[in-house]
Amino acid sequence: MAGFTTRYPLTVLLDLLGIPLGHVDRAADGCRQMFSDEPGAQGRAIAALTGLAASGLDEGGRGLAAELRDRVPAHTTRDQLQYHLFGLVFAGQLTTDAALGVLIARALATGLHRGPADRTDLDALVRETLRQHPPAPFTLWRFTTTGTELAGTRLPARAPVLVDIQGINTDPARSAGPDLTFGAGPHFCIGAQLAHLELRAVAAVLRTDFPDARLTVPFTDLRLTGIGGLQGSRLTALPVALHG
Repeated sequence: MAGFTTRYPLTVLLDLLGIPLGHVDRAADGCRQMFSDEPGAQGRAIAALTGLAASGLDEGGRGLAAELRDRVPAHTTRDQLQYHLFGLVFAGQLTTDAALGVLIARALATGLHRGPADRTDLDALVRETLRQHPPAPFTLWRFTTTGTELAGTRLPARAPVLVDIQGINTDPARSAGPDLTFGAGPHFCIGAQLAHLELRAVAAVLRTDFPDARLTVPFTDLRLTGIGGLQGSRLTALPVALHG
C-alpha cells in the first residue's frame, strides 16, 4: 500500500520537474523519513530530497525545475532553489498519497469502478472522497492582524487560528457550498488541479483495467492511521483482489 501510494505521485512529480525517474526510490524513502520519530530523521530527509532536486536543475534540463531556475530572480541562490523544489516534491506527494487508498476503497466498496469511465462520475468520486477524508484535516496556523470577531468570539490581534477543514466539510448543519480541502481565496493550494488529475487517473484505470476488482474485507474493517496534528490519516492496508 505505502509503496503504491507514495511512489505514484512521486513518479508524476519527478517527471514534471525533469528529475530522472531513477530517483523515485530515493524520493520515496525521503518522504517516509519525514514522518519518522527518529532523532535527525527529518533533517536527513530534507537533505536527501533537496539533493535529488539538483539533478533537475542541470543545464539541458527540460522540466519545470529548469524552467523555474530560469525564471527566479537573479539573487536567488542554488540552495534556495533546491529547497523550494523540495517543498514542491514533498507537498505535492503528500496530498495524493494520503487520499489514494481511501479513494480506491470507496470506489470498490460502492461499485463506482464498474461501467464506462464517465468524467462526471469520476469527478464526483474524487470530490466526495476529498471532502470526507481531507489529506490535511486542519489548515496551517493563521494569526489575526487586528482584533476581530469570529463566530461570536472576540479575538485580539495576533491570536492564533486553526481551521478544522474536516469538521467544516462534514458538518451536517453547514449549508451547501464549496469544500475547503484545498483551502480558499489567496491560500488555495496551487497543486489542487494536479492532485485531482492524479486521483481521477487512478479511478479511470480501475474502471478500464480492473472492472472486476473487489475488496477482500468489508469496507468497515479497513483501518486508518495518522501521526496527528496537521497531517491526515491513511489506510494501513488495502486488501484487494484485482480480478474478482
